[in-house]
Parts: sequence; structure tokens; C-alpha cells
Amino acid sequence: MMNDKRKLTRIAWARRLLSAIVCLAILLQVSFVSAQNNVLTEQAVLKSIVHGQKALITRQGANGAWDSSDRVIGVTALATLAMLNCGMSPDDEPVRKALDYLRSSQEPDDTYEVSLLLMVYAAAKDKDDNGRMRRLVTRLEKSQKSFGPMKGCWSYSTANAIIDTGGDHSNGQFAVLGLFEAAMAGIPVDRKVWENARNHWERAQSGDGGWGYASVGGNDATGSMTVAGIAVQVMTSAMLLDDEKLDPDGNPPCCIKPEVDESLERGLRWMTNHFSVARNPGGGGWKYYYLYGLERAGRLSGRRFFGENDWYRSGARQLIGIQSKRTGLWDPAGNATDTNTATCFALLFLSKGLAPVLINKLKYGPENVRNDDIDDWNRQPNDIRNLTARLTGAEGWPKLMTWQVVDIKQASKDGTVGDINQAPVLYLAGSIRPEFDDRQIEMMREYVNLGGFILAVNNCGTVEFRDGFNELIEKLYPNGETSLQRLTAEHPVYRTEYLLDADSVELWGAEFGCRTAIMYAPDDLACLWNRWLKKEPRDNDGDLIRPAEFSGRIDRAMKVGTNIITYATGREPVNKLKRQELANSGDDESRVSRGLVQIAQIRHTGGWDTAPTAARNILTAVNRTVGLTASTEPATVLLSDEHLFDYSMLVMHGRNGFTTTAAERERLRKYLFRGRLLMADACCGAKPFDRSFRDFMQDLYPERKLERIPIDHELFTSEDLHNLQKVNRRVTVTAQNATLEGGVVNGAPFLEGIKVDGRYVVIYSKHDISCALERQASIACAGYVTDDAVRLSVNIFLYSMLRKGGLVTGQ
Repeated sequence: MMNDKRKLTRIAWARRLLSAIVCLAILLQVSFVSAQNNVLTEQAVLKSIVHGQKALITRQGANGAWDSSDRVIGVTALATLAMLNCGMSPDDEPVRKALDYLRSSQEPDDTYEVSLLLMVYAAAKDKDDNGRMRRLVTRLEKSQKSFGPMKGCWSYSTANAIIDTGGDHSNGQFAVLGLFEAAMAGIPVDRKVWENARNHWERAQSGDGGWGYASVGGNDATGSMTVAGIAVQVMTSAMLLDDEKLDPDGNPPCCIKPEVDESLERGLRWMTNHFSVARNPGGGGWKYYYLYGLERAGRLSGRRFFGENDWYRSGARQLIGIQSKRTGLWDPAGNATDTNTATCFALLFLSKGLAPVLINKLKYGPENVRNDDIDDWNRQPNDIRNLTARLTGAEGWPKLMTWQVVDIKQASKDGTVGDINQAPVLYLAGSIRPEFDDRQIEMMREYVNLGGFILAVNNCGTVEFRDGFNELIEKLYPNGETSLQRLTAEHPVYRTEYLLDADSVELWGAEFGCRTAIMYAPDDLACLWNRWLKKEPRDNDGDLIRPAEFSGRIDRAMKVGTNIITYATGREPVNKLKRQELANSGDDESRVSRGLVQIAQIRHTGGWDTAPTAARNILTAVNRTVGLTASTEPATVLLSDEHLFDYSMLVMHGRNGFTTTAAERERLRKYLFRGRLLMADACCGAKPFDRSFRDFMQDLYPERKLERIPIDHELFTSEDLHNLQKVNRRVTVTAQNATLEGGVVNGAPFLEGIKVDGRYVVIYSKHDISCALERQASIACAGYVTDDAVRLSVNIFLYSMLRKGGLVTGQ
């Protein structure tokens, strides 16, 4: 009972202390909070999705269908697609009931319904649906218009297509969507269908670059039909890669001038000039239908912006703002659709648009460039699209991921790293010398500091690009902190997913902190990524088209790309809003150079600066969690430093072995005796550092030893701290000549400590915390995932603040 009273007294004291500090921090926080009020957050989007999804489920009938005045199968398929994209699985009861209804219903003749069924079956990924999908594909193949002004398009019915010369671009885009999803699921689609569709949409484009509902070459373009045209151009081009241009040795034409898709570019310009999320440009109603197409056009084309308009943020704010707060539904008033359909379109926009951006493809180039090199950064237009498609939905990866193009000139206008930090991988390729100005270089440096990974591929294997990329690294790290080195067979990248031969797969890397943060491929992997298809192409007789040797080279290049991206991300990309929130989180706090609380990082001989921004990120997280004004510029000190006692807490990490002197240990003992705390961890679970640290503690306190901190200790359970009885930790296991095995496990945290007078003065983790604080997620790094590493660090810091003498203000 007495212990409980003491604990309550201590907690009350801590609350009063922190409340006082918060009051002092208010003036610093007000401007930050005000600026954040209009920011679209991950939590706001997820709350909207959950509310809408629950509302949609309440409208499902007992038979699994959604009622509609017409097209019950189509509306039910659309609702099923929305639920699957909002995170539900085919085993969840509402989805299971809907799928049962769709599978037991008579197959429709309506083009919309046939197309939506193909999309649903592809998303459900049940092999038993393959026969259904083949029949539906055949329906669409046979119903494509074969003559007349709408040749290559579709009309409402799949039954009377031969004698019906009509058609429209709404039915047409849905047919292409259904066929595309079927093809990506492995169902063969006649190449002639893709050719006819492509030719039609090019003919139908209006003079100003948009598309209308049923015209060919007219000027009645609308937003809904133009985003449809953009998506169709992307999908058909992906299905029409030309293998006839292989040379006699089976090599693709990697180094010819990149062809610009003029039809696509004109469509994108139309959207830039007419962009809106408040209405369907040029179309009056059909806003939800338009926004559903806008998401698809932006995602498939890899565009984050139309002009300076961020289509996802703008559209998400619009949809969240008009969602019924009471019902969670979207009102279709004035938009020529029903409530169920409007809600499905809104949910599909919000959920699919929120998908993690796996790779940012960097658009860059010097101000003055030769005309034939204007698009040198994009010599292989489908390289990153295909690499992302290869990984999307694969075992251990999210079921939907995207990629996007980022224009470095546009991104660097405001000088912040947020735009390029939407993805964990920044990709640049080319054949000429890459050139960047000082602001762009600073952005890339900060991107790496925040845990980003840079991948460069040398198109055509030119000396010019190689030398230019080496110069870029020298500018990024002018003090020689790192440089490109040939990666050896021991590097994890050669076994993250597939076993690769380091002698034949040449990769170079630059080490930064805990990891290889930059990789360079001298071979033109991108040229082969650009040719990848989900399924090997076959002719109409079912025979393989490509030479086996060429297919093997593509497969090998994709395996190399898979290993690189797996190493860089640990298969854990987060959605675009969360990544940008992480990038922006320290912008205002980093200005607090001297605060009420300061900590210091110990300099030692075992890689003391392996995670150079980890300590700063602890303080940033503390400031955001409890409103503290801790300095976000931690000091670095030797244990012999005369100012050691000026700091509230010491942090320490490393990868290598180290030693200390008796005088340094005695000084640290005195520091800890005064009620302070040392927090330490082994970067990526490094065993040399772990061994040295245990020896260090044995010498520091011969009469004590590191002991595991009980899971019921206040460090993990106090109501004033994060509850951390369960955390996620990445484990990695590898045997010689084997791929890396492991993953993320959920369980009790494992921290060790040394007590003095009943309180921990040392808290140590043999599992990584510091590298995770830098938001790196390499599969080869054993330790806590970023979110839990942050929570553990905040708890340890606040625990230290409860100690007598724990608060030391800046001098």
C-alpha cells in the first residue's frame, strides 16, 4: 500500500511538472498547431473510410446484394470492390456474402457489370474464379466494336455488338479496366483488342487534348471522360510492348531516344488546365464518378500533381467535407447516381489513393540540355511502374502499392523534403550527367537523413552518368562521410528475397549510418524492367512469343530489383500521408535549439554516430507527445567532458566494439548517482557492440548486472506513458547460402537495465532502436519497428524525468 501511495505521489508530481512545462511551451506551439489545422492527416482519411465502410455494410441485403433501381450485379460488384480496397478480405462475412451472390447469379450481358465482375474476381484472387473470368473476357473481346466510328470501343450491351455501331467512352473505359485487371491476374486477352482500343482512343481525342462521351475528335471534352482516356492510354501501352525490335542477339533497344506518348501528354495537359475536385470539369454532374476516375488516372500515370494541384489531397478534403457526419454516406444529389454508388466511388478514391507510394521516380535535368536528352530521366517509361506491379500483392507486401513521378524542380520550390519523402525509395536513371542545384542536393541529403533510400540505374551503361552520380554523392557528403563501394557477396541485398550471385550482379553502395542508404546499378536493369509483363505473352494459338533467353533476362533483372527494394523497405512501406507527416513532423520542433530539457549523445570508439539523427528524433517525439520544449539539437560529449552533468539524459548506440577508461567509468557513475539515466541500444542488433556494452556495464557496476526489465514495470504500463506490453519487432534469420528469413513478430518488449537504489539508471536494448528512429526499415536490421521504437524512447525519456534531479534546463 505504501509503495502504491509513493507511486501515485510521484505520478502526480510528474503531471504537475509536465503541465508547467506545457504552459511555458504554449507560445511556441500555437503557430505550429494553427498551421496544422488545415493539413489532411492519415487519421482523418482513415476515420472517413471506416465510417463510410460501416454505413455501406448496413445497406447490404440479406442475400448479400445491394439494392439498386437497375444493375444490381454491377452495384454489388462495385460495393464488394470498395470493401476489398478498404482493407477487408474475401473471408469477412459481408464480402463473402457478396461474392456468393455474384457467383451464383446469372452472368450479365451489361458491359458495366461484366467489367466490374472481372475487377472483383481479380481482387478476390480465388483460382476457382478463373473459369468465370475467361468467359467474361471472351464476352468483352467479342463485343468490342469492329467497324464504324466507334471501332475499338464498347456500348452498353455485350450481346448485340456486331450489328450495333454505337458506343461510348464510359462503357469503353470500364471494358478496358476489366480486361486489364484480368490480364494482370493471368487471364489471356487478345492483343488485337488492346490495339483496337488504343487506336480508337487516339482517334477520339479532342483537339484540345481531352475526351468526350461518344464523340470522335470533337471538342466536348469532360473531366470524367478525360481521366478515363488517360487511364486507357496507360493500360493499353503497358499491354502493347513491342518485342519485334529485339536485335539478332535478343537484346531490346535500350539506348534509342525515348518515345513520348503524345496522346497521354495532351490528356495530362488538359487535366492540368481544367483541374477541379468540386465538380466534373465540363460535365456538370457525375462528380463521384469523375473523382473515381481521377484517382485511377493519377495513380496509373504516376502523377501526384496535375500542374500544381495535388489531386489526392484536394479530392480527399472535398470528399471528407461532404460526407454525412451522421450516416457516413455520400449524398448523390445532383450527381446522377444513387447513394450506394456515390459512397462506393468515394471509398474507392479515398482507399486506393491512400495506398503506399513505394517508389518516387525522379524527373530531373539541367536547365540547358540537348533536345534529344529532354526526357533522358524517362528513357524506360514503364520501369518503375512494372517493378511496383511485380511487388504489389506478393507474399509479405501490401496488396496495393503505387509509384509516382516527382519533379525535383517543383518539389524544391518550398525547400522542404516532404514531397520526395512520400516514398521510401527515390529512383533516378539516365544516360547523361545528372545535375542538381544546391537546394535540390540539400533536399536529397535530408531525405536520406530521414530514412530514405536512393537507387540509381545507369541507362546504357555510360561513363557520363556514372561519373556524374559519383559527383552527386561527393556533393551530398562533401566531408567524405561515405562513397560508392562495390557490394560484396556478404551484403544482405544478395539474399533478401532471392539468392543472387554477387559476381554476376554488380551493385555498388554508399553506407550511411545503420545501412546502405544509396545503391547504384551500372547495368541497365531498367531496360529489362520496362519489358516485364505479369504473364508471358502468347499468340492466339497459346504459344509463347518471346525467346526463352530474353524472358530469363527479364526475370533475373526483376529479381535484382525485388531484392533491392526489399532491402530498402523491409516490405513495410507506409501510406503517403503518414510518410509526409513523418517528414514534416520535425520542421517546427527542429527550430527549438535550446529548450528546457537537453540530452547528450556519448562519443565512443564503436560507431557512436551510426544513427546520427536518432537522438534528435527522440526529442522531437517527446515534444509532440507531451508538449515539452526539449532542445532538438542534442549535444555530443565524451564521458570525460566537463559539461557532462549539464544534461538530463545520455544516449548511446553503435555497431562495433569499444573500450572505456577507468576515469570515464567513474565519471559516468557519478553522473548516474545524481539520478540521471543512460539509454543505449545495439544498432541493428550488432553483436560486437552488444558484447562491448555488457563488458562496459560489468566494469561500471561489478556488484550488479544487466537484468531484464519486467513487463509489468511502470516503464511499460504507467498510464502517464505509452502502454507497451506488446510491441512489433523485426527478426532476421539467415543461414549460409540461404535467403534472409524472418519478419515482424508481436510480443513483449525486451529491455534490460541496472538498478541503483531501486531505480533503473541504465536501460539497454540489444535489439535496434536508434536505426528505427531514423525510419529505416531494412529487412537486414533486427530491431523494433519505427512506431514502437519511438514509443519506447519516449517512455524511457519520461521515466528518466520522474527521477530526482532528472530535469536539467539549458544553460
